[in-house]
Amino acid sequence: MGASTTGTLALTAASYFEDITLTIGLTPSDFIWQGFMQGKKDGCKEWPIEGESLFSYREKPLPYMPFCYKHPQYWHVIEQETKRTGDMINSRKLFYDSEAVHPILEEEKIKIEKIHGKLLLIGAEDDVLWDAAKYIRRMEEREHICKLEAVVYKYGTHFVFPESMLKMMLPIGSASFVKFAFQSARKHPKECLETRIDIDVRIRNAIEEWKKGEVGYGG
Repeated sequence: MGASTTGTLALTAASYFEDITLTIGLTPSDFIWQGFMQGKKDGCKEWPIEGESLFSYREKPLPYMPFCYKHPQYWHVIEQETKRTGDMINSRKLFYDSEAVHPILEEEKIKIEKIHGKLLLIGAEDDVLWDAAKYIRRMEEREHICKLEAVVYKYGTHFVFPESMLKMMLPIGSASFVKFAFQSARKHPKECLETRIDIDVRIRNAIEEWKKGEVGYGG
C-alpha cells in the first residue's frame, strides 16, 4: 500500500513481484516519471534529477517520462500554480505540460496486466498534484487478470487517506490540516470527510477479503 509517489511505487512493485496479492494505490499515477529531489537549492524546494528515473530495479533505472521543465523553472512553475490556486502545493501543470511534450510511451507505463490478486485504486477529481482520476481510468482500460476495484471521488484532494489513518497521523486538527492544505477541502469539507470515511471502509474490506483468501492468485 502506498499514497502519492509511494502509491505509484506500490503498483510498480506489484507488477514485478507476482507473489504480491493485495495492492492498494492511493492517488497513484499509471506511469513512472523522472526522479526528483527535495530540500533547498537555488531558492527551490524541489528539482528534477537529470538522467534519473523515479525508480530502479536491480540497479537499473526504469524507463520514465521526463519532465519538460528543468531546474529552476521546474519549481517556479509549481510555485506559480500554488500561489495562483491557494493550495499548499499544486503541480498539475507540471504533469500536464510534460505529458503534452513527451506522450507517455508504453515502456514507461506500469504493467497493470502483470499484477495478481486484488488491486484497489483510489483517487479524487480535485487532486491538484496530478490528475489521479485520469490515471486511474487509464489503468482500468488496460487488460488485467487481477481483481481490480477503481474508485474516483469527486472530492477528497490529494489526501485521500482513510479517516482512521489521518486521525492516527494527526490526532488533533486532522480536518483543519486538510482544509489548510487544499482549497477544495476548504470549500467542500463535508464531502472530503465522507470520502475519507468511505475509503476507510473500502480498505478494511479489501484487507479482510485478502486475509480470508477470497482473492485468488490470478485474481
